[in-house]
Amino acid sequence: MELIPPNTKIDFMGNRVYAYAFTTAMIVLSLLSYPIKGLINLGIDFTGGVTVQIQFKKPVDIEHIRKALEPISANPTVQRFSMGSAGEDYIVRLEAPDEGTEKFSIELQNLLETGFGKGNVEIRGLEVVGPKVGRDLQEAAIWATIIALAMLLVYMAFRFTFSMGLGAIFCLVHDLIIIYGFFVWTGKEFNLTILAAMLTVIGYDINDTIVVCDRIRENLKMMRKQPLAEVLNISINQTLSRTILTSGFTLLVVVALLFFGTHVLKDFAWALLVGILFGTYSSIFVASPLILAIDRYLPVKRG
Repeated sequence: MELIPPNTKIDFMGNRVYAYAFTTAMIVLSLLSYPIKGLINLGIDFTGGVTVQIQFKKPVDIEHIRKALEPISANPTVQRFSMGSAGEDYIVRLEAPDEGTEKFSIELQNLLETGFGKGNVEIRGLEVVGPKVGRDLQEAAIWATIIALAMLLVYMAFRFTFSMGLGAIFCLVHDLIIIYGFFVWTGKEFNLTILAAMLTVIGYDINDTIVVCDRIRENLKMMRKQPLAEVLNISINQTLSRTILTSGFTLLVVVALLFFGTHVLKDFAWALLVGILFGTYSSIFVASPLILAIDRYLPVKRG
């Protein structure tokens, strides 16, 4: 199945200045999120605290839940988890308790029963993450991302050329910055699930970039006398149908998760949606123009 005719001749390289402008604007917009909105909203996986799953037997208001929990938490995060015949489930995130987990659980149960009536509320699960564990997870997340990018650079440099490796890694960094900016601007919580989504995006995007780079390498052998810009254009056009079809069908699944998934899956899907959209864009409009720019200093090998 070919969505794009094989003889398509879109001049991507000739219009790369527009891609430079858009890419720069998106990166700047994402980086401006820090001075304007502050640090990303880290979940208790990274900061430490308590996550409680609570089931209410009858419909309740989120503000009512917050008010009931004021004696033990000044600013609890309350999110609806699911709704069914048994009642409504909510996920509540609180600061780490000073007392033990058992004592805290009893105090929480008493507060909820006082606010909503005995028998109308049930604590379905309680998870505590200490501050030290949260800091350790932060460091592990940063190192996992750095090592993943470094190993991908080594692979790309070995499989293709160093300039292609730099182009691919810049694409990934570009995509991660966009996802980071999206979560800061929207105020969505960043937790281990979102980190998993970001690592998934890295794998997905590098695969897309590898397909384009593989076609570039093949065409460089057959078109040794043609300008590099022309070879890049031909390669992108030849893989454009595959890129759009693959990303399009993947996005259909992601959109389904956004509409029908639970709260946890929706945040995961948002990270995938942003990552795949900009990953597809970067594999076409960022990697190849960067390879062309680097060619002035690190000429791409032909043959």
